[in-house]
Amino acid sequence: MARPDGQSAEYRPDWKGLLEAALTIEGSTGNTYSRMYTYSMGNRALLMYQGVLPQPIATYNRWLEVDRHVKRGAKAKAILRPITVKLRDELDENGNPKTITKFKLVNSVFPISDTEGEPLPDIELPTWSKARALAALAITEVPFESFDSNTQGYSYERNIAINPAAKYPIKTTLHEISHVTHGHTTSDEAMADYALHRGVKEFEAEASAYLTLNELELLDEEMASVSRSYVQGWMGANKPTEHSVRAIFKVTDRIVNAGRAQDELPLEQVS
Repeated sequence: MARPDGQSAEYRPDWKGLLEAALTIEGSTGNTYSRMYTYSMGNRALLMYQGVLPQPIATYNRWLEVDRHVKRGAKAKAILRPITVKLRDELDENGNPKTITKFKLVNSVFPISDTEGEPLPDIELPTWSKARALAALAITEVPFESFDSNTQGYSYERNIAINPAAKYPIKTTLHEISHVTHGHTTSDEAMADYALHRGVKEFEAEASAYLTLNELELLDEEMASVSRSYVQGWMGANKPTEHSVRAIFKVTDRIVNAGRAQDELPLEQVS
């Protein structure tokens, strides 16, 4: 795809430098993927029995920690909480009372639908719009339906879903848009290939999101550090192929141009 100056997008030196930085400069995901508690399958089934549809779940205090507040009048849902009980009549080899784990039914968690907080940002910039990009790329944003509160978002077919409690919702949105635009989710064959080469696919999606954030001037150091740690975690010591690099640059170009107003597009792309 040619740019206004006639230079191919695949060989933009700033993108190459940014990609190299993402692969080599140390980063940290911090608590991005671990700040919420993960509930067991048994507790998820118990929550559904109480009428709770799949969605992020947390205690009252944990919601406060992620800047959400439980609505007035909301009633806590029950989960089975493990407790350790000492057996006074049975001793271990050291002469101490043996312990066993039991489960106690405790009303202690609230679904995100029972909380209030800031809505997810729409990424509406003077020259770029998330809504315009989704429409141009034929991608639909759908509700997030998962009990895994640490999953930041997911995509399937031509749909994306973003966790309402995502730590970096803008970055996550662009990551999921990248998955779809790369074609990772758009067919059964693509999904099978994703399962076989998940590390490469996650690297491609995050790298495209990383470059797009930079192009939109939204890439701060905190998000950059998380992205670097993410791509390095998936790639390890492996080097990306030329095919992957070209795909990353092409998808970045598509996403950036998809969200631009017509008068912001290169002349050859305005019909």
